[in-house]
Amino acid sequence: MESTNLNSSTSAAQKLKSVGLLVTPFLLFLVLLFSEPTVLFGWSETPKGEPELVKEEPPRKQFDYINIQLDSTLAYEPSLFKAALVYDFNENSLVYEKNLNQKFPIASLTKMMVALITMEQIQAGKIGLEDLVKITPKATCVGGSCVWLKAGQKLSVADLLEAAMIRSGNDAAYALAEHVGGTEEDFVRLMNEKAEGLGMESTCFANSTGMPVKSNELSDNESTAADLLLLARDLVKHDGIMDMTSRSTEKIQNANGIYTYETRNTLVKDYGEIDGLKTGFTNAAKYCIVATSKRCNHRVITILLGVETKAERYNVAVNLFNNYYTSIGLGKLGEEFEDTANAN
Repeated sequence: MESTNLNSSTSAAQKLKSVGLLVTPFLLFLVLLFSEPTVLFGWSETPKGEPELVKEEPPRKQFDYINIQLDSTLAYEPSLFKAALVYDFNENSLVYEKNLNQKFPIASLTKMMVALITMEQIQAGKIGLEDLVKITPKATCVGGSCVWLKAGQKLSVADLLEAAMIRSGNDAAYALAEHVGGTEEDFVRLMNEKAEGLGMESTCFANSTGMPVKSNELSDNESTAADLLLLARDLVKHDGIMDMTSRSTEKIQNANGIYTYETRNTLVKDYGEIDGLKTGFTNAAKYCIVATSKRCNHRVITILLGVETKAERYNVAVNLFNNYYTSIGLGKLGEEFEDTANAN
C-alpha cells in the first residue's frame, strides 16, 4: 500500500509540475500583454493609451512657415497660378505658399528627378560624366521638346544632362534613363523609389520626360509644390547641375552637326542672380517653373505651377523673388546692392 500511495503521489506531483510548466509561460504572456505590449508587438501608445504600430516619419516634409508681407508695388494676382511657394534656402523657411500640397501635372519639371538620379549614380561610381551613351531609336521618337539626336550616335552623359536640363530635350532625358536604368521602365521605378525616399508622398512618375501619357491605366507625371521643393533642395546641392542650369546657351552634336541651343529658362538670361533650375509646359500642366536665385549669397527657391502664359510665369516668379528679397533688405533682382548699414 505504501508503495502504491508513493507512486500515486509521485505521479500527481509530476502532473502538477507539467501543468506548472504550461501555466507559467501563459501567465507571463498575460503579464506582458497587459503591462508591456511594446515588448510583444512593437506597439507605442497614443496619448489616449490606445496601441498603434510604430511608423517611421517621412523625411523632411515640414518647413518653418513665415507669411511675408507682399509689397503692393510688386503686386500680382494669385489667380494667375494654381500653386506656388517661396522658400528661403539659407534659413530653411517657407515664406510664401498657395495650394502647397495640391497635386498637379508637372511636365518637364520631371527632368529634375532624372538629373538627381544621374548625379547620384555618378557619385556612387556606377557611371561617369564622360561615359558614352549610344542613342537608341526609341530615344529619337519621344517627341515634344528635343535636341534632335540621331539613332546610333554616341554622346557623353554630360552632354545629355546639359541638353535635358538647359534645353529640356526629351530625347536626351530618355537616353539618360535608358543608360542609367537599363530601360526607361526600370528607370521610372528608380524615380518613384527616389521620390518615396525623399518624402515626396504626393508624387508619381510615369515616364522620364514629362510628356503627356497616352494610357488609360496611367496618368501624367504629377506632384505638388511641397514635393518639388524637396527635390529642388537636393538638386541645388550638386554644383555640376547648378553650373549647367546657369548657362544661357550650350552646344551639342546632333543629327545635323553642331547645334547651339538656348536655355528654356529666360530668367537665367535676364538676371545674373538666377542660376536655374527647370521649366515645364504641357496643355494639362500649363506653364511651370522651379526657379533658384542666389542674391548676395542668399539662395531662394520659387516654384510656380499651372500658370496660363509663359510671360506670366516669368513675371510672377520675378515678383515673388523681389517681394521676398526686398522684405529682408536685399533689394530687387538685377539691382546693384549697397549695404547702407556698413557704408561710411
